[in-house]
Amino acid sequence: MGEGQGHYALSRRTFLAGAGATGLAALLSQLPTVLGRRGLLEEAQAQSADYVADTLSGLVAFILPGDDEYSRAQGTPTPEPGGIAAGTVPVLIADLDRFVPASAGGSPSQTIPASGGVASLLNDYALQVNPDAANGQFLSPFARLSFAEKAEVFRRFEADEGLSSAVQEFKFVSGILPGFVAFLAWSEAGVLDDASRQPRQRPVGWQLSQYGGPAEGHAELKGYYEGRRSALPTRKPKRRRRRARHHRRHGHA
Repeated sequence: MGEGQGHYALSRRTFLAGAGATGLAALLSQLPTVLGRRGLLEEAQAQSADYVADTLSGLVAFILPGDDEYSRAQGTPTPEPGGIAAGTVPVLIADLDRFVPASAGGSPSQTIPASGGVASLLNDYALQVNPDAANGQFLSPFARLSFAEKAEVFRRFEADEGLSSAVQEFKFVSGILPGFVAFLAWSEAGVLDDASRQPRQRPVGWQLSQYGGPAEGHAELKGYYEGRRSALPTRKPKRRRRRARHHRRHGHA
């Protein structure tokens, strides 16, 4: 997890998360404009923290399903823990809002957290895909969709021709966002202690990948091919020399 040294210490996870968010930042800077043209800006500003967390929980379960209620609702439960159990949602919200400030026209009154803007957009597409998702088990429409319907949300997002030429590149968020979520879900980010820079518990990504954790070294050598005990063929020549001495000693030809 390399912490670095001195005042400029930077963990590998923070660096990579920041690098991923940097790509998002360039695109999500257009988020308020996109929301404004879709009539969603005021809605995004008014969203509760629970509503945003519910929406992004549906996103995390879509990227890394597990044994949680969101994965069961979308029809892809697994026996193992997934992105929800990994603690990905609060880290995703914090990273989006920390690395990707979003404001409209530079006006403080129109500033929105990037996490809330993303949630509004996902829910807007969700209702296009399935209008019945306006009501259901969870707070947000996106969280109520099936796995296939969530995939359709991202297909429509990527193919949206309704975006004006000024914000056409915004559609690339549909490709970067899932990768950013996957990175966080498989990393130790959700259980990392800020003070010690060590995981508070075994990360889900380590469990799923059967990673043994950082170490100075591992006993990985299992032996030589076909049970050989040496890398060099030294034994057979020795046996032939002993057999030759035996024959000479006993007068054999």
